[in-house]
Amino acid sequence: MMKQKIRGAALCGLILVSLPMAHAQKFECTPVDLNAIWNAVIWYHDGQEVDPNLGLNTNGAGIKVSTLPGTVIPGQVNLTEDGVVSFLLPDMEIGKLNAYYVAGDTVPVPSGHYKYLFLAMTSDNGNWPGSESDWAAITDPSTGKVTDPRSEGNSFRPVYEEGPGDWIPIGVVQDWFWKVPEWVSPASGDSNEIIQQYLSYDGDPNGAANFLDGEGHAFHGFGEYTYCNGEGTYFVYAMQIPLGLKSATLWTEMWGNVKLSISTTDPFNPATYTELYNSATQDKIYTARAGNLDGYFPNRELRPFDLTPYISSGTLTEIYLQFEDSAPTNAVGQENNPWGPRVRQLGIFTGPTVKSSLGARLWPGLESTSWGMPEGGLILIRKQYRLDEKKTLKSILLPNDFPQNDPYLILFAMTLANELTGIEEFMLY
Repeated sequence: MMKQKIRGAALCGLILVSLPMAHAQKFECTPVDLNAIWNAVIWYHDGQEVDPNLGLNTNGAGIKVSTLPGTVIPGQVNLTEDGVVSFLLPDMEIGKLNAYYVAGDTVPVPSGHYKYLFLAMTSDNGNWPGSESDWAAITDPSTGKVTDPRSEGNSFRPVYEEGPGDWIPIGVVQDWFWKVPEWVSPASGDSNEIIQQYLSYDGDPNGAANFLDGEGHAFHGFGEYTYCNGEGTYFVYAMQIPLGLKSATLWTEMWGNVKLSISTTDPFNPATYTELYNSATQDKIYTARAGNLDGYFPNRELRPFDLTPYISSGTLTEIYLQFEDSAPTNAVGQENNPWGPRVRQLGIFTGPTVKSSLGARLWPGLESTSWGMPEGGLILIRKQYRLDEKKTLKSILLPNDFPQNDPYLILFAMTLANELTGIEEFMLY
């Protein structure tokens, strides 16, 4: 087999490497070499201690190289688990930097016309971009509208020969405890149909602002959800709606043994609540398994509830949602019981919605250097972004997370891509 040469040219202090295109199942991929911007270490070999002095501090985060699938080779272009796209991975040699804590660098890319950018990344110590006190976009809690996008800290910017493009938000990158994130959005694309949405967790400023009451509840600091277990425990969230709203749909992301009730009058009076959902009576009772519960999500679904019967008067400006353990005495004799409600996302929408994923898992079975792995392995995220393929791309300006704060956004691969033509697909298959 004839070897292909890799050509390099100095540009902006970086070595621009043009790599041979790799054909994945869906895209024609041009991986980007990021070796010149590595500033941290996240990939470690067995027995290799996490070195806080090698590169930037990543809060002790590390992934075991030995848990990569056998078909995934460090330093080479590798296909993702679902066969959609290819990434060039770092060498992962001991003593060398192999990851990038986003610090505002400009990355030159092989000049050309590209329709998509794919990023492979992870977040540690919570979901990125975190709270508004760090670098997340600032929103008005009463309307959900962005008042300050803070693009330099939470977005990237494509730079074309024709000039800089618009800032493109990175979006939510899940902490690696979590399953690949999903949520809903207006089918019309009209953001005005989003009345209210937030994470039910104090790490989200909107969630913290709307938490109203609770007893025996707690916040899970990495998966970013609110929960309670057992008899007499509960928590209540308030959700604002505009005066005159008469019809809408509540969407929730929750799991475990959940009893969800709604009140439109007095949130502190149990008699005012009407039951919307009860997993113990409408589905079944779920028991917690013994041992590590990371990555264990029984009964986890995105569920819609019609709010029209409760708000049809058009006179309300707030509704109240109460969550309780629907099976407070279940699983007697088992470890980690009882297993009450876990609630992550809440949202109110006025029109039809579509479900969408906020990313995709790269490879299964990955373990951390410190606490092992959740069910299915650490979740390293692949996200896809649309570029202007009519323009000639020169470089990508990455976001700047300095000064460093939790959570940590770490990038370790970048690929440019175009959709395959019919002829190319015929030749590929």
